[in-house]
Amino acid sequence: MEFQFFHGNITKEKCEELLSNVGLNGSFLLRDSESVPGALCLCVFYEHLIYTYRIFRKSNGHFMMQTSEGTPRHVFKTLNCLIDNYKKPNQGLVINLCFPVNRCPYYQETQTVYVTKDEAYKHPGKRQIIIKVVKYLYISN
Repeated sequence: MEFQFFHGNITKEKCEELLSNVGLNGSFLLRDSESVPGALCLCVFYEHLIYTYRIFRKSNGHFMMQTSEGTPRHVFKTLNCLIDNYKKPNQGLVINLCFPVNRCPYYQETQTVYVTKDEAYKHPGKRQIIIKVVKYLYISN
């Protein structure tokens, strides 16, 4: 994923630590969901609490944020469109997204490849794809 604020497969606790260390209302990061495979979590810091919003990718490739019952659901063509929308005030989050918390280049980066069931069945030769790609980044002096 091209976003520097995407932290991949980090734990909820690590996410809370990263956001709390920044400590600015509107700080946010994106991570893989620990409990729902294939889903993402948009985690937002506000008033010393971390709010987590689950993001799903629909079968047509579009993205949708999980909402409370009775709240309208918005579907976005790209993840970038979703993030840009929630940077605006009064879009349904506890606070608008203001400060991306980028991943640190000193630790392991995990990249997730998202494939829908339909894509996997249309391209049977690609079923053997690697779902998690791990890269190690080093900073040279």
